[in-house]
Amino acid sequence: MNKPVDKAACVTGFAGHATTHGEFVTASVIERISARARRPRVDVRPDGGVVLTIPQRGSRAAAWRFLDESRDWIERTRRRLARVAAGRIAIAGGNRAEIKVRAEREARALLDAEGARLGLRHAGLRIRDPRTRWGSCGPDGHIMLSMRLALAPPEVFRYVVVHELCHLRWHGHGPRFWELVERQMPGYREQREWLRRNGEALHAAGLT
Repeated sequence: MNKPVDKAACVTGFAGHATTHGEFVTASVIERISARARRPRVDVRPDGGVVLTIPQRGSRAAAWRFLDESRDWIERTRRRLARVAAGRIAIAGGNRAEIKVRAEREARALLDAEGARLGLRHAGLRIRDPRTRWGSCGPDGHIMLSMRLALAPPEVFRYVVVHELCHLRWHGHGPRFWELVERQMPGYREQREWLRRNGEALHAAGLT
């Protein structure tokens, strides 16, 4: 999570060093010097740690001033991340090959059942382990699903299948798309929220 940059905090050149800044001390903040960064940036990690990115040609003092000005935002972000973490669950991993086989078996059964109810037929199935999405529906009608959905509750897996099947009729995420999803699965919001809350844990589950 990163905070939008305050352009006024950017000063060229190098300034003096400071060891304490409000509630923060140098030892508790990770400084990252970036040749690509144009402005200072503050990031809050999931564990609550703070990373201060300083442009290679920028002012260290200006970057720390920006950090000071970001204290309220940092604390709000920490509280929000703590609330999210408190609601997460631990997800056990397993053997990658076995989970992929199970995911494909469950996916095909769901695609057949939900596709029949919708009157839609997909062109093919791919089971993968992507880092950024749970599923996708290509313009050719092929559906990709994450093998890690086999580790999620069955209704969560079903929601992703329904979601991708509905894209066979509506490619975007407009009102008509969500109306179709809701007709097919009235409780989809609860399953979507589960993924939002526990997706990181699902990705973190160890596969051997």
